[in-house]
Amino acid sequence: MARAQWKTSLGVNIPPVIAKSVEISSELSRHPAYSLNFNIGHTFKTGHTGLIDRKVNDGIRERRTSGTFVKAGVRLYPTSTSGKKKRNHFFVGATLILSQYKQTALRQNLLNDTGGIDIRTPVSVKGTTLFPAATIGFQHNLTKFLILDWGVQKSFVFRENNYLGLKDRNYQPGAGSAQSDPFIGYFQGIVALKYQFARR
Repeated sequence: MARAQWKTSLGVNIPPVIAKSVEISSELSRHPAYSLNFNIGHTFKTGHTGLIDRKVNDGIRERRTSGTFVKAGVRLYPTSTSGKKKRNHFFVGATLILSQYKQTALRQNLLNDTGGIDIRTPVSVKGTTLFPAATIGFQHNLTKFLILDWGVQKSFVFRENNYLGLKDRNYQPGAGSAQSDPFIGYFQGIVALKYQFARR
């Protein structure tokens, strides 16, 4: 009986596709005012450094990032605290992200870069990190079964100091890039079309 009270929806978040990432989003809700969210995704050898690329020469070329990420969090709908489901409502959320990453690149040896000789050495790093994120946006019930989410996610990435070149130019699976905007970084869009499964 308890399971039948939960509504479940499943969809795809579109903005990460820009960085060769696929993200499947899910939401479980028993009351219109709150929900549990679980997302999973993978980044496929992206060279993305953010929508605003400052193109600083940090001695790194052909940087590629791959990795799998998992997100788990809660979402609140302040305009639905009365328990009445609304067609359009505002949400805020908090999420924990577990991000596994592997990066490869070519490092330019500036000391030996003389006489027109360009020496580049393959380098790589990998690891796993856990960090929080906050979300804000709107949800629209397009039909009885189709839901549209749109908003932004701001991540607070904590990672070992094993960046390839400048930190700002390293992409983090599940969080985006520190160069995603000119001020605070690690902003990522949310535009997810989800299908809500009928309750049993």
